[in-house]
Amino acid sequence: MGRKTLKKKILGIFCALCLCICMTGSCITVYGAGVDGCVDRIAEARYANIAACSTGLKLNGSTFAARAVVNAKVKASISITMTLQRQSGTRWSDVTSWFDSTTGYNLDLTKNYVAGTRGNYRVRAVYTVNGETITTYSSTVAY
Repeated sequence: MGRKTLKKKILGIFCALCLCICMTGSCITVYGAGVDGCVDRIAEARYANIAACSTGLKLNGSTFAARAVVNAKVKASISITMTLQRQSGTRWSDVTSWFDSTTGYNLDLTKNYVAGTRGNYRVRAVYTVNGETITTYSSTVAY
């Protein structure tokens, strides 16, 4: 009976250690963070030229302020296509779009749009740095 109890204790300790190892992985969940915040960390790990990017949408009265920022790790050819979208049922329809490009280390595209129709809005941003592309979305903003 003592030998069986010892095996159970050893097995329990082994399982606890495995659980600790699994829980200390590199995956971190930040509750309340936007999707663009998560993409920032993905960009740092996965891309050779894109260091970080950020996509945001704010509402002030009836005016939306859309912003897309990208930082390159090296001097690069950078472009941003930013599209304001409005929710139609379960689909998202494009309202308007802006584009900018440069050669350098970063690009910041900020535009304002006066809303005419009530609904849910978001910004889709497509970042391209030396041929590498990331598409991100802002949080949804209700008007």
